[in-house]
Amino acid sequence: MQCDDVTELLLSAEPNPAVDRHLHACTRCAHVARGLGHLNAVLHSALVCKPPAQLQQQLLGLVDVYAPQPKRQAWWSRLFSGDFSVPQLVLRPNVIAAQGLAALMLALASWQVFGWLSTFQPVVGDVGYAVQLVVTSPASTYINSFQLDLQSLGLWSVVGIAGWLISENGLIGRRLPRLGLS
Repeated sequence: MQCDDVTELLLSAEPNPAVDRHLHACTRCAHVARGLGHLNAVLHSALVCKPPAQLQQQLLGLVDVYAPQPKRQAWWSRLFSGDFSVPQLVLRPNVIAAQGLAALMLALASWQVFGWLSTFQPVVGDVGYAVQLVVTSPASTYINSFQLDLQSLGLWSVVGIAGWLISENGLIGRRLPRLGLS
């Protein structure tokens, strides 16, 4: 049996004959066992008194304050899990006003959409007309310059990367002070 194992087994209250044999053979472990015996005697002989009731109440109050609060679930997860109850829906004036405003906006938006749908009657010839509108649109001039924009974007990206490489934080710029070139 190793000394480390004996030291751990000394802390348990169970008697162990193998530990006793090791204690007779090893002076270091016997010294540790005597020290633990003295410590146990001191701890058992200490006067233990009950703390005042006011102190206990203050400590219980602190424990209650810092106790973790239960995590509140979202209303839709409670609805699907079956933990949802109607009394939890507390209707406050601001909630009622917000719900009314949302309902009014939804009604107006749906009325507008249905109005648009009733005025528009698609015809097969409208597709060609729509394509002509797109072709004659002023936005079509930007399509021609799209390739030039990509080329200039690529060129300026290369310039930016080269500048970063030479800067203090870049790969080359970090080595310049060591070379004595800065």
